[in-house]
Amino acid sequence: MNRLFIILTAAIVFLAFQAASGQTVKRIQFAKGKSSAVIKGVTGDRGVIYVLNARSGQKLVITLTPARGVGIRVETDGTDGQNVLLREENGGTYEVGLEETGEYTILIGSNNNRSTPFTLTVKITKLADV
Repeated sequence: MNRLFIILTAAIVFLAFQAASGQTVKRIQFAKGKSSAVIKGVTGDRGVIYVLNARSGQKLVITLTPARGVGIRVETDGTDGQNVLLREENGGTYEVGLEETGEYTILIGSNNNRSTPFTLTVKITKLADV
């Protein structure tokens, strides 16, 4: 388990480095009148980076499939610097409360060194919504 965590952490650091070095960043935009989007993609050898705008007091609900083979990280550059809000080594459904208005980065990467297809569902709700 510790070895997998170390590998995933290294992969996430690599993905962050790739973002800084010019890797393509894909913007998530919701269709007019919608608060969710479904994205199908492939991790490739460097992972995929998505960015979306959200406001303080909102909640980000993310579902990533498959359950194994992909990891996820959500971060933002807030008033206190870079904040990692979520880091998971497997797919699943996760909720992240957003304290600041701004851009949020979602990094999806393979944790088995293979290009892996995935489906990412992103939904924004009010923080108080269940």
